[in-house]
Amino acid sequence: MELSAVHELPRKDILTEWWSEVKENFWEQDARPHMKQLLKELMHRTLVEEIEQMRRRDVVAETPIVSRNGYYRRSLITHLGTIPDIRVPRLRTGRFQTTVFRRYRRCERLVEDLIREVFLAGVSTRRVGAAIAALLETTISSSSVSRITRSLDAHVRRFHHRSLLDEYQYLILDGIRLKVLYNGKYRTRTVLVAYGITLFGQRVLLDFRQAKGEAQTAWEALLNSLYQRGLLGAHLKLIVMDGSAGLRAAAELVYPEAKIQRCWVHKLRNVANACPKKHHACVRQARTIYLAANRVQAQAAFQRWKQAWCTRCPKAVACLEQDLEDLLSFFACPVAHRIKVRTTNAIERSFREVRRRTNVFSCFSNPASTERIIYAILTHLNQGWKDAPLSGFTQF
Repeated sequence: MELSAVHELPRKDILTEWWSEVKENFWEQDARPHMKQLLKELMHRTLVEEIEQMRRRDVVAETPIVSRNGYYRRSLITHLGTIPDIRVPRLRTGRFQTTVFRRYRRCERLVEDLIREVFLAGVSTRRVGAAIAALLETTISSSSVSRITRSLDAHVRRFHHRSLLDEYQYLILDGIRLKVLYNGKYRTRTVLVAYGITLFGQRVLLDFRQAKGEAQTAWEALLNSLYQRGLLGAHLKLIVMDGSAGLRAAAELVYPEAKIQRCWVHKLRNVANACPKKHHACVRQARTIYLAANRVQAQAAFQRWKQAWCTRCPKAVACLEQDLEDLLSFFACPVAHRIKVRTTNAIERSFREVRRRTNVFSCFSNPASTERIIYAILTHLNQGWKDAPLSGFTQF
């Protein structure tokens, strides 16, 4: 019994170890080189057959028959790695249009799709080449990576113009400042972002727009775009924002029926700036207001806080009191929703990923690259959220 127990190994472990050896030894050392050689031969035979088809068409059409002029050699990066020295037929007159690869392209379409997917997954442009090289055992120039990622421009345009369903109950708006190279000079640009939560608890980064600042006209352009594409606001309960006057004016113009919720994080920063550092307890105690169980208790907490600090920090008290109504709007929402809609932290966390990418190169090289990279990050986040709705937000 003991001897049989020694020889009896877990089936799962045996299969896992065996398959790893197959992948490492058979595929990398045996199968992959043969597959590359077969693919190279298939490409060459296809090119020759295409030339012969052209000759046969010329015979039938009684036109001058194309004449060959030897071969030229080129390489192609494929999903198996680089296929070198592909013999491509050359003609004496005209150009040979082959279906094997596109003219002037050094990468197979599948490889280009892979590069775009790696970029969309959040890898910086400079590191895409290294990531692909590790996968395909070949090098891809930075210019090739840039050219392929530029093809995302069409995807960006579709993202900005796609139709939206009128199913959003919360809209969170905020902006992030980035450095962009304009005509040889670094300029600070603001990227306005709209984040929505649907009736089903689905989180979606709806759109973004580059602007010079957070003026009313800039926010109006973004919100009007959302409205015209289908987000009419029939189910909109709250619009969460910071203290931007331009943003508030734009929101009230486009979605006049929605209530405004001022972000508590931004407001407490303002309160901290309005009181001496020695009175940091003033800010800490102000948090008891939004942590109250309901609106009545929150108002009572504010009165206690005001009475305690109105003498020592009058400017801080006035700063909070003037926006108290908007700061308490979230108490009209279900308890499970409140922690998500009393601040703009949802966008701030998304911006954290943007900053992680931009910290690598300190600034964007141009507005178009800004669009591509932000689109890539937002798309990556949206895909990750697709199957992970917020708990407690579903109405059905």
